Amino acid sequence: MKYWYQRPHKSISEYVRTVLILEGFSQSASSDLPLVTNGMPALFCCTEKDPTGGVRITRLTLFGKSIPSECWEVDQDKTIIACFFMPFTMAGIFNIPAAKLLDTPVDLHNWIPHKTNAIRTQLMYAESTQQKVEVLEHFLIHQLQENSKVCEIIRSATDEIMNHPDTEILTTLLQKLKLNQRTFQRIFKKYVGVPPSQYRRICQFHLSFAQVRAKEFNTLTDVAYDNGFADQSHFIRSFKEFADTTPKHYLRSGLKEKP
Repeated sequence: MKYWYQRPHKSISEYVRTVLILEGFSQSASSDLPLVTNGMPALFCCTEKDPTGGVRITRLTLFGKSIPSECWEVDQDKTIIACFFMPFTMAGIFNIPAAKLLDTPVDLHNWIPHKTNAIRTQLMYAESTQQKVEVLEHFLIHQLQENSKVCEIIRSATDEIMNHPDTEILTTLLQKLKLNQRTFQRIFKKYVGVPPSQYRRICQFHLSFAQVRAKEFNTLTDVAYDNGFADQSHFIRSFKEFADTTPKHYLRSGLKEKP
């Protein structure tokens, strides 16, 4: 068994993090399986040679969470290609609500049959693993082109909020994206899974938590103002909500063990 990672096509590089390929029929100095980070959404494709030398598609599935360990079982007849997506991008590319992707894997055969049948046919007649990768990448390019407006809204909004999670960012985004509040909230919740206001508060907490953990502050008031909180009391309430402890207690004792 041999595996390697490769960069995605430049047309989808802002949405696809990396492509992992495993070939069961290739020899390698190591038989170890690759390490895969849990929680990374992915398009998972598994093909298998039949006794006549033909190829059948055994799996073509979207995983909103981690790919189950049993999917990585590789024998000499299998080829696996996994396209790992950047956060919050897969739902928009496939026009599937984020909640559905997180709830259960989506078999593309049950998604849009005529599209999936075309992809499966192309994969079956691809003569090499690299050609299979190209089939999947062209498929993703086409999906991105079809849903480009939504994908760009989500990518831009999540990046902006993550980098600047102050209370004014949502108003700024509405102006930048030229959207009314109701439309933006509907799109964001559908494809990210939470309202933009909640996502902003999560990002705001994570940035403040990172600053506290690194001890890059003189006073907790500095942390509050550095991360856009109205004052120190708002920061402490947010910290306790998300971390189940206060900043001072965290600095003394760390986080509580979860039961």
